[in-house]
Amino acid sequence: MPIHRVLRFTAFLLIPAMLSNNLAFAAKKQLDPAAVRAKIQSEGVGQGVEITRIDKTEVQGVIASIGEQSFVLVPKAKGKSEPTTIDYAQVTAIRRRHKLTTGQWVAIGVLGAGALYGIGYLVTYIGFASK
Repeated sequence: MPIHRVLRFTAFLLIPAMLSNNLAFAAKKQLDPAAVRAKIQSEGVGQGVEITRIDKTEVQGVIASIGEQSFVLVPKAKGKSEPTTIDYAQVTAIRRRHKLTTGQWVAIGVLGAGALYGIGYLVTYIGFASK
């Protein structure tokens, strides 16, 4: 392989790696409180969410109530049952928690493994039989 192709390939690998480092350490921007309130209201009371605050602490829990300036989360962690009041202005990220149970995740994994096994069987035995 010519040296210029090796250098080009190396550059294609290094440029995204160098750019991703800058993106990883970028400071999180504070969200608009009105947008945070709208997002919390769209999730609704009783839904599980993960909130990241300005001070980079994360709170996981279920939305207990939604107010004008803040909302209340009840933590799902064992040993922590005290509700947490969070101002909309403190939030930098909102993520929905997965609603699937453990049994559902196991079923998805079993189905995925079965599909991969079936594809492997078809490729191996039917592919060799046609030769």
